[in-house]
Amino acid sequence: MTKQERVAVGQRLRQQRNRLGLTREQFAELADIGSGYYGQIEVGTSQMSIDTLMKVARTSRLSMEYILLGEEHGEADLTSLQALLARCTPRELRLAEKVLQLFLLRGDV
Repeated sequence: MTKQERVAVGQRLRQQRNRLGLTREQFAELADIGSGYYGQIEVGTSQMSIDTLMKVARTSRLSMEYILLGEEHGEADLTSLQALLARCTPRELRLAEKVLQLFLLRGDV
């Protein structure tokens, strides 16, 4: 990973941390990593392991793909899904919800 890519990762994380209203120290504590190390990640002077990336993704509520690449392919899919659902009748919406719950193997159908 280049320095420029590390800086971009850090910027994405900083923006999300600010959206969440957390200090670096609070975020690092929630992610169970050192605050100094997290600060280095945000400014792009340190790389992170897969374990740390997973912790940061969970805490930030961002996908690993977005953190690393700045791309979120799921957003376009969600937009098309929303457009389909907007054309549904209330009955069709209930059925679509049940189908999705079954697809996701949730037991609370």
